[in-house]
Amino acid sequence: MITDVTADTAAFREVLRRVDPGLRLVSCRDLQGGVAARVTALEAVSPAGLAANLVIRQYGAYSRQRDPKIAATEYQLLSQLHRAGLRVPRPLLADESGAILPGPYLVIEYVDGEAMIDPARAPLPESAVISQLARELSRIHDAAVPVGDLRYLTDIASYAASRIRTRPTVPDESLSEPAVRGSLERIWPPPVVNDPVLLHGDFWPGNTLWRDGALVAVIDWDNAATGDPVADVGNARMEICIGYGAAAATEFARQYRALRPGVDLSTLPHWDLYAALRHAGRMGTWGLPPAELDRLQSGHREFVRMITAQMITEQQ
Repeated sequence: MITDVTADTAAFREVLRRVDPGLRLVSCRDLQGGVAARVTALEAVSPAGLAANLVIRQYGAYSRQRDPKIAATEYQLLSQLHRAGLRVPRPLLADESGAILPGPYLVIEYVDGEAMIDPARAPLPESAVISQLARELSRIHDAAVPVGDLRYLTDIASYAASRIRTRPTVPDESLSEPAVRGSLERIWPPPVVNDPVLLHGDFWPGNTLWRDGALVAVIDWDNAATGDPVADVGNARMEICIGYGAAAATEFARQYRALRPGVDLSTLPHWDLYAALRHAGRMGTWGLPPAELDRLQSGHREFVRMITAQMITEQQ
C-alpha cells in the first residue's frame, strides 16, 4: 500500500521501472536536511518479494546552474568512488531528460543511517564525531582515483576565484561578508603547495550518515571538485565550528594533519576565509526557523572571529 502519497507517485513508479522493470513501489517519503536538492526515499519490492530501498535526488536551481549535467556528473563520480571502495551510495540511474520528473535526477541505493545535522541530538560524543570525520576526509583525499580521471570536475581554485570576484549588490552583514571579502581579496590566490586531489566540496557532518556510532557513508557529492585538499579542510572547519565550537574545529585540523602529515596546511587561511564566504547571501534563504538560523549565524561569527585571530597571530 502506498504511504505518504504525493503528486509524484506515478512518476516515481516510472523511475523504478527504468531502474528495474520488476520493482513495485510500496511507499515514498521526503527526506529532510538538504537545501540543494529534494531527496525522496522509495521503498519497493521485487517480484520475488525482496525489499529494495532507493533514494531519488532532484537537483535545485543552484546545483543545475553550477553544472547543467549535474545528475550525469554525480552518477559518474559515485560510480568511480564506489569501485574505489569509498563509503558512498551506489548510483543506479541518472536522467537529464526531464521526461519523467521536472529536471535532472539521480537514483542511488538507500544507505541506512542518520545525518549528523544537529550536534545537540548526536548520539555519540563530540570527540568520536571529530575523529571519524577527520579519518574519513583523509580517506577521500587518499582515494585511489587519479585526478586525471576526474577532468570533468570543477577546479576549486578557478571556481573560488570566480565566486570571490562576483560581488553582491547588498553584502550579507549577518555573516560579516564585507570583512571576510576584504581579508580574502588581500591574500588571494593561495600558493600551490599541495598536489591536487578529489574534493568533496561540501564536507560537513550533515553530509555524512551514521549508524550505531559509526560513519557509514558520505553523501551529496554535487559540489565535488579537484584541487588543494586544504579546501575541504577549511569547509569542514567552518561547519564543525558552527556545530561544535572553535576548539572542535581546531582539533579536526590537528587530527587531519596527523593522518596526512605530507599535506602543507599553510593555505588554511585562504580556504578558511573562502569557506566563510560560501554561505554569504544564502543562509537566510534556506527557510530555517528563526532559532536555528540564529544558531548557525552565531556559529559562523565564531568561526570568523577564530580565523581572524589566528591570522593576526601568524602575522606577528
